[in-house]
Amino acid sequence: MAILFPLALVLILSAVQGGLWWHAHAVAAQAAQAGVEAGRPVGGTTTTATEAARSFATRAGRGVLTAPEVHTTVTADTVQVEVSGTAIRLVPIPGLDIRVAASAHAVKERFTVPALAAGDGS
Repeated sequence: MAILFPLALVLILSAVQGGLWWHAHAVAAQAAQAGVEAGRPVGGTTTTATEAARSFATRAGRGVLTAPEVHTTVTADTVQVEVSGTAIRLVPIPGLDIRVAASAHAVKERFTVPALAAGDGS
């Protein structure tokens, strides 16, 4: 029993730590997507995309995603947001950081004028 209990405890803690990493990764991915959605409109800027991603990561990642960092690139055609941070650890082992990173990108929205069909007469 003295050998099996610590082994079972390590297995259980490893499974829970894996779940915490998975959740932190999902929060980072959703924060990146929120940033992309904020930066896609015609008036969207790097600042709006960054603030949206940072706000989402801070609100949704409280307690699971620590020190979120947001890197945003908004051009005339595309928006890319990368969110990274550290997943919380169950067992505090010095020097062991569980890094999490996710990114999202999309084409920037733009106004277009529909082409007239040939022979339309308008």
